[in-house]
Amino acid sequence: MSKVAFNERINTLAEKYRSLKKDIDAEEMDNKKKELAEIEKLLEKGITGKLRLDLEKKARELKVITSETEGAYANISEVISELLELTSDFAPSLDQRRGDTFPYDSEHEPISKDYFMAITDIFFDKPQSKLGFKNADISAKGIHLKAQEVSDLAALSSLNYVTTILQESAKKVLGVPNQVDINWQRLKEKDYAFIAFSILVDSKSALTLKKLQEICDIEDEEYKDLVTDMYNKRLEEGLEYLVQDEWECPLVEKHGDKYEVTDFGRWAWKLCSMEAPAPVEEDKPKIQQIIKFIRKYHVDKTKRR
Repeated sequence: MSKVAFNERINTLAEKYRSLKKDIDAEEMDNKKKELAEIEKLLEKGITGKLRLDLEKKARELKVITSETEGAYANISEVISELLELTSDFAPSLDQRRGDTFPYDSEHEPISKDYFMAITDIFFDKPQSKLGFKNADISAKGIHLKAQEVSDLAALSSLNYVTTILQESAKKVLGVPNQVDINWQRLKEKDYAFIAFSILVDSKSALTLKKLQEICDIEDEEYKDLVTDMYNKRLEEGLEYLVQDEWECPLVEKHGDKYEVTDFGRWAWKLCSMEAPAPVEEDKPKIQQIIKFIRKYHVDKTKRR
């Protein structure tokens, strides 16, 4: 991939995604499939008369509509795959920093609003016009640093961090090796670390160990009353586990005596929580089924290498 063409390439794909998504109404399509299935059942039972003629005509119409929509799904599947592949190597064409902003390189297109709407729709099934992080925002205007005065080192560090989150998230959805899955697996290995992390994710501010313990007193009162001393100790150990230096992309940071979920941690929580299996596979939105297929395809492709 040529980095100088990144903005233009990703904008083209985002526009295709917007256009294709506009033509797809998942709920309407599902209803048409159900209607077609009911008609075919009646035809198989041998119903006759004018009703049969009407049903045969309706069935033909519905088959054309569903076939065209399936074609649109195939097209959007390809676009999603390409968008994720480009995002997994997110490298926008930027200009030199101007105050609190890294604007897009004037020799190239700025990354469009359509891209941010598309990628957040793919990641979280919730289109957003910009990506918001603790220290920076990424939008069609560029990468904006939130602090009033930022050193060159801090600015470059923030730029590197937000691009890493995007890259690793795209790799996670594609199903190729990534830090999101690695960290999520490490988190699940420690029950009390997971408990602490889930509480911190729900909190709008940083929490002390004491505050976490108080929340656990309420949330898990029956069990905690049986093993109070052990529970508090394991919770403290879980927090210390989360802030060890071994985490390449930490899920939690410690500031003084307070613990706070990082941007990477929040994205990992959102992406991995969405993977909880639905009771019925068919109930998943079609776009999410496509993403699941893409992930499987990339995993299989990686194994064949």
